[in-house]
Amino acid sequence: MGRFSHEAGMVDPRTGYVYQTEDSRNAGFYKFVPYSKGKLSTGELYMLRVKNSANLDLGAYHAPGTTWDVEWIRIDDREALVKSVFTQGSIRGGARFARLEGAWWGDRTGYFLSTSGGSIGEGQVFEYDPQREALTLLYDAPDARTLDNPDNITVSPRGGLLLCEDVAGKGSSEGARLVGLTLDGRVFTFAQNNIILTKDYNARVRAGNYRKNEWAGACYSPDGKWLFVNIQKPGVTFAITGPWGCRGPL
Repeated sequence: MGRFSHEAGMVDPRTGYVYQTEDSRNAGFYKFVPYSKGKLSTGELYMLRVKNSANLDLGAYHAPGTTWDVEWIRIDDREALVKSVFTQGSIRGGARFARLEGAWWGDRTGYFLSTSGGSIGEGQVFEYDPQREALTLLYDAPDARTLDNPDNITVSPRGGLLLCEDVAGKGSSEGARLVGLTLDGRVFTFAQNNIILTKDYNARVRAGNYRKNEWAGACYSPDGKWLFVNIQKPGVTFAITGPWGCRGPL
């Protein structure tokens, strides 16, 4: 499918369509429609376009709560051999985002992150509704202390969002965090990376300050009782028990 910097994907279980993000300064949001549900070997690729707003820059500042009506541009296999997927979609009015990364399907809608988008480039959270063909900006990070370049995302059992920071931007926080985004748009620190190794763990994992290394891969167990999440370096996986899906911000 040509040159395509695919980052993350999510599947709408109702249709079997796969939605894909792109980790690039000039990024598109894509939809793969398989010819046969559940079989991804063949199908058609599309890029999101905002209706009546060709090439809208969604990586720039927009007021949280803004909703756009969207449509999809088909990416042609033959053209993709000589043009990047983003270039082909952009020629036809596709929307631009700033470094799309994590994506996760919720109950009826999908959520995805723009790691470097927004008012000061610290990140945005979007929601896509396939029934309405609508895209909504849920959150724009006002500063790095509140939210610093979110990278991965997951949805809690009760519908809250959990964001994994990648402090590759201004890095103003003391350590990379797991940040909760509540159903009414409030953010809070759920956990913080405080890993400092005072001596070598082994030949490959040396002593050092690992606090600004990013969280990644957050997901809940199928029964919703455990949250699993990683810190990339030095390489740690955590299993966090609830209760989830009861009271609380997540």
